[in-house]
Amino acid sequence: MPNAVSKIFAIILMVVLFYFATYQNYKKEEDLAYINTYNSVTEFVDNVRLKGFITPSMYEDFVNSLHTGNQVLFNVEIEHQKKQYTPVYNDPANPNSFTGEYKVQYTGVYWDQIKKTLFESNVPYEKRMYKLENGDFFNVYVENKTKFKSTMLFDFLTAGAGTDGPVIAFPYGGMVQNQDWNDKQ
Repeated sequence: MPNAVSKIFAIILMVVLFYFATYQNYKKEEDLAYINTYNSVTEFVDNVRLKGFITPSMYEDFVNSLHTGNQVLFNVEIEHQKKQYTPVYNDPANPNSFTGEYKVQYTGVYWDQIKKTLFESNVPYEKRMYKLENGDFFNVYVENKTKFKSTMLFDFLTAGAGTDGPVIAFPYGGMVQNQDWNDKQ
């Protein structure tokens, strides 16, 4: 009888070690996907912030670099907060009541609007460019749509006790520092 118990214990231990090794391997793939996402997003955003424009080829290179080395699908949200100066009046109906001050406001332009400039324009492909100006803000938010193998294995082992949220959720952005599109005209 003790021999049977030790065999059962050995089989259970072998199964646990197999699942642990498999989980660690899948977790490493997840970590590599996160590092790749981090590098791709920071390179794209910093490039746009330093140049002050987006071209279709810049965006396509960014999306291709996100999918390098992994089979993960991503949701990509791009936001451009355009800086605007609004004059301040004591009485908005009276133009002579201008106080000499200006209020800074930001207007959000999102990917659906930016996409029209980059891909649905009548301008030739090489000349398409979405322009940003100094002082504007440019932000990109990336999160995974598909589940990683490590998450699926963890959910299987814990009977679905894992989280349903994205594993990779990476926001990055900042202020536009240059307007190189002035040189391109």
